[in-house]
Amino acid sequence: MARRREEMAEEKWHYNVVSLLSGTERDFLIRNNGEKVAISSLDGRKFGLFLSEIHYDRIITDDLIKVYNQLSSEGRDFEIVFVSCDSCEETFNMYFSDMPWLAVPFADSDTRERLHDHFGSFTEYYPDLLVIYDAAIGMVVNEEGLRAVAKYGVNGYPFTVKRYYELEAAAKKEQSLRSLLVSSSRDYLISNDGSKVAVSDLEGKIVAFYFWFNIPDKDGGPDKLTRVLAEIYRKLKEAGESFEVVLVPLDDNKSSYEQGLASMPWLAIPFEDEGCERLIRYFELWPFRLPTVLVIGADGKIMLENYDSLIDDYGVSAWEAFPFSEEQLDLLPEKARAAQTLESLLVAGDLDYVIGKEGLKVPVKELVGKTILLFFAMNGWIRCQKFLPMLIEAYHKIKRMDSAFEVIYVPMGDMNTDPGAFEFFLRMPWLAVPVGDERIGSLENTLEVGYVNTVVVIGPTGQTITNNAATSLERYGADAYPFSGERIKEVEMAQTLESLLVAGDLDYVIGKEGLKVPVKELVGKTILLFFSARGSGTCRGFLPHLIEEYHKIKRMDSAFEVVNISMDKDQDSFEEFFSGMPWLALPFGDERKKSLERTFGGGFFLPYLVVIGPTGRTSTRYATLSLATHGADAYPFSEERIKELDQKIDEMANEWPEKRKHELHKHRKLELRRYGCMYRCRDCHKIGSGWCYACNMCGFVVHPKCALKEEMKEEEEHDEERSECDGEVDKYFEDSEDLKDSEDFEDFKDSEDSEDFKDSEDSEDFKDSEDSE
Repeated sequence: MARRREEMAEEKWHYNVVSLLSGTERDFLIRNNGEKVAISSLDGRKFGLFLSEIHYDRIITDDLIKVYNQLSSEGRDFEIVFVSCDSCEETFNMYFSDMPWLAVPFADSDTRERLHDHFGSFTEYYPDLLVIYDAAIGMVVNEEGLRAVAKYGVNGYPFTVKRYYELEAAAKKEQSLRSLLVSSSRDYLISNDGSKVAVSDLEGKIVAFYFWFNIPDKDGGPDKLTRVLAEIYRKLKEAGESFEVVLVPLDDNKSSYEQGLASMPWLAIPFEDEGCERLIRYFELWPFRLPTVLVIGADGKIMLENYDSLIDDYGVSAWEAFPFSEEQLDLLPEKARAAQTLESLLVAGDLDYVIGKEGLKVPVKELVGKTILLFFAMNGWIRCQKFLPMLIEAYHKIKRMDSAFEVIYVPMGDMNTDPGAFEFFLRMPWLAVPVGDERIGSLENTLEVGYVNTVVVIGPTGQTITNNAATSLERYGADAYPFSGERIKEVEMAQTLESLLVAGDLDYVIGKEGLKVPVKELVGKTILLFFSARGSGTCRGFLPHLIEEYHKIKRMDSAFEVVNISMDKDQDSFEEFFSGMPWLALPFGDERKKSLERTFGGGFFLPYLVVIGPTGRTSTRYATLSLATHGADAYPFSEERIKELDQKIDEMANEWPEKRKHELHKHRKLELRRYGCMYRCRDCHKIGSGWCYACNMCGFVVHPKCALKEEMKEEEEHDEERSECDGEVDKYFEDSEDLKDSEDFEDFKDSEDSEDFKDSEDSEDFKDSEDSE
C-alpha cells in the first residue's frame, strides 16, 4: 500500500486504471446489488471517481444520477466509480443503494483512503468531488468534474477542463438578462399582486438577483436582509434610478413563497420554475453561498457578487454603491461614515430601543445628541471581567462631568455561547442591546469590531470618534473623555513624572535599607520603569543583562535611573529580588502600582520596560526588546535611534549564512532566524533578542556573534540531515510556582497590547516560560 501511494505521488495525472482502483487482494468493483465488475472492464473508457459521503446535500448526487442515466440511455461512453468517505458501512449501503454506478467496496478502506488523500479534500463550490479520468490516454482530465455536471448537465460531456471552458466562454459571450431570466415556457416575471411583467421591460436596467429563502424573523416578519434591501430599493426608486430586483425563490413550500413575496415591492420568478435551479447552478451558488444578492448590469454581465455582504457591512447606506462602478464602491465606506447617525446604527425596523434594568425600554431617539460608548464584551472573557470595574469607575466620573453621556453594552455572545451575558449586564449601571438581538451583528460589521472588550465611541452627531477607547480608558480613565485624538494627546502631553509616581503622601521611591528618595529628585532624568517579579524566569534571566547595561548607561549619562515596579506575590520575594538591583523601587504593595499598570497597558509580558523621558512624558512602552537586542546603544530609546540600530543589524544579517554549525550543538546545523522574544545564548549565556541561530527541535539558541566567531568545519551532507536532536530544551527562563499562583501573574501573562512579543512567526519555538502563552 505504501508503495502504491509513492507511485501515485510521483505523477499525479497519469495512471494505470487497474493500479488506480485495485486493492491488495481485489481486482473488482461492485454494484449496489452485490454484482462484481472487473476493474479491467474500464480500460479505454471515460469514468469519474465520485468522492462523497451521505451527510452532504443530495442535490449534487441527484443531478449526477440524472446526467448518468441520460448518458447511459444515449449509449455514450461514461461510467462512475463511487469512493465513499463515510465512516460506517451502514451509511455507505444506504447512500450507495440509490446509485446506478460502480463503487470501491467499503471494506477496502486502504484504497478509499488512498484515493481520498491523493485527490484532495472537497472543492470550494461543491462538498463532493468528481475526478474525470480517461483510461484511453491514462490521464485525469478534470479534477472538478462536478462543476461541469452541475452547470451544464449532459451538455458538459465529456466533462474535461477544455469542454468546461469552451462552454464558459460561450455562456459569457451570450449572457444577457434575457438568457438569464427567460425559459422555454416563460418570458415574464411576476409582481406581488400576481400580475405578469415582461422580461423585456427590464432591458437597460441594473438588476439585483435576490436568491432567497423565506426565513422569517422571530416575530414572523421579513428577515433583516429583505427589510434592508427593500429600503435600498425604495431609495433608488425614489431617486429615479434604473434599478430592479428579481427574487429567485429557493423555497419548496408555496405558501411560504407567497407569504414572503407579499411583503416585497419587486418582481419574482414564479414558484417552482425551472429557471431558479438553473440560475443557482449557472452562478455556482450551491450550497455555501445562499442566500445572496448578485448584481447584473444592463449588458447582462455580472457587476457585483455578494451585494448582501455590503448590506451586512453598511446597512441601508449600501444604496450609495449604485451604480456599482469601481469608483462608487471605493467611495462607499467614506459615504457610509458620513451618513452615519446613532439611529442608523441602533434602529432596525421596530427595533428602535435599548434596554435598562427590569425590562425598561429606552427609545434610541432619547439618546441622540449624546456621547455614547458601545461596549462590545462577553461575560466569559477574563479580560472583560477585569476591564468592567475600570469602566464603571470612569462611567460615574464622566456622568458627573457631562450628563449627555451614556454607555450601551453590546453582548457579543448569545445565551448558548455566553450563558452569563444577562447576569454580566446586571452588574452594569448603563443600558444594553438585548442579548441575541439582530442589531448586534450589524453593529459588529458596520463598526468593524473584531475583538471582545472593544469600546467604540459615538459622538453627539452620530459619527464615530474612535474605534476602540479601551486602551485609553485603561491608561487615563475618565480623563480621556471625550476620547478624541486631540484629547488623548492633551492627556499624554500633560503627563509628568510626578503625575505618575506621586499619590498624596506617597511622593517617594525607595533605595536600599529603607532609604526614601523623593520623586522630585528624579524630575528631569530619563527613567526606566522596570515591571518585574522574582517568580518570573524571564525576569531572573533578564536582570543580569539589565544591570550590566544600566551601569553602561549611567557612565554615559548620570541623569538616568531605573525604578522597579514589583509584581511579586509576597514581601519576601520582593526583597530577595530587589536586593540584587542597583537602582530604586516602589515599596512592595504600593497603591501606585495599580495606577501604573493601567497607564501602561493593564496586561503585558514580564519583564516590561517603560521609558519616561526628561519631560515626564512616555518615550516608549516597549523598550524591553530594544535593550535586549542593542543594550546600552539603544539609549535614550527614541524611535529614530532604535530604527537606526535595527536597520544596521538587518543589513549585517543579509551577509550571514543561513545555517551554521556550533560546537555545543553537534546534531544539526542551526538556522538563522529572527525572533520577537528574548532568549539566552547557550554559548555566552547572555540575553539576546531578534536575530539568532536556533534549533527548532530543542530550543538551543546562540547569538549571531557567538555562532560566527570562528569558521566551523563543514560536515558531510548526511550528518547535516540527521533527524534526531538530543539537545536539551533550555529551561533557564521557567517561572516558579509561586508566581504562577498569583493574581498578578494572570494580569501580566498575556496581552494583545504588548508589541515586544508580537510579529514573530517563530515565537512558539521559545517555550521559555509561562509569561508567553
